[in-house]
Amino acid sequence: MPEAKVSICIPAYNNVSEVERLLESIRIQKYENYEIILTDDSTNDEISDLIGRIGGEKLRYIHNPEPLGHIFNWNRALAEAKGEYIKIMFSDDWFTGADSLEKLAALLDNKPEASLGFCGTKQVSFDGQGEKDSYERYAKEWYTDRLKRDYRNLFLGNEIGAPSATIYRACNARFDEKSNWASDMFLYFDILKNNPVVVHTREALISIGIHEEQYTGMFKEKDIRKFNDMQYLYQKYNLWESRDCRDYMLLQILKFKQGWKMAKSCRISFGSYWKQGVVWFWKNTILGLWYGAMHKLGLRKETVV
Repeated sequence: MPEAKVSICIPAYNNVSEVERLLESIRIQKYENYEIILTDDSTNDEISDLIGRIGGEKLRYIHNPEPLGHIFNWNRALAEAKGEYIKIMFSDDWFTGADSLEKLAALLDNKPEASLGFCGTKQVSFDGQGEKDSYERYAKEWYTDRLKRDYRNLFLGNEIGAPSATIYRACNARFDEKSNWASDMFLYFDILKNNPVVVHTREALISIGIHEEQYTGMFKEKDIRKFNDMQYLYQKYNLWESRDCRDYMLLQILKFKQGWKMAKSCRISFGSYWKQGVVWFWKNTILGLWYGAMHKLGLRKETVV
């Protein structure tokens, strides 16, 4: 039997209802040249029992004897993939329509020089009673133009979205197991470092489940782990060679109050550090205090964030 063209890689953990929803969205796909690899980190047998009931010759199920942890389980699924194209699907996400996989595969089929394809998404939030709200999200033209100009501009902000919104040519790329908050960006850099050509569509081919238990929800706005990931990404991929990346790294150093020693280790000049530091202090301290005082006096309705 020939190997499937697309490997759908699903890491899961104690969420049988979401896994069932995802598998049902795969079952109805018009595109059929795929395999499913489901690596289960669950501490119970609910997903195992589900697979026992629904089975399927396209599905390979692996229940880890001991939980590996988020990123390690994601990589376990990728390591098992045999397809030409890799389609990661986090288990709380699903294919929006019956033609979603067909359209995603076509992105790479129709642009053989591209290593990575990505699509728009439907962001669906849930509460205790079920679906609460939804909206569509996609990368704007200015962003995709910037990314195509230099893939390292991904460092300036991730508008590609979650890994479930992507499909890429098999290249042994992995999530960096030392990463935390920016784990998706490490994967994208690993894909793009040897072939920086991307292709995308605004169409919301993937639905992203939004809920409080999500991995990225663990990180607050100024969680130092965010800075640590940015610094690690910056160093790992030599991003100091890009002026835009150096400037952005400097802003992160100032935001997280990491000081000149950190800036120097990131190959940022003292002149740049001093000038931007003055601007940062003025905007975020002096003006912040001024606008805060005006707000208390009722002379300004909103403070500058």
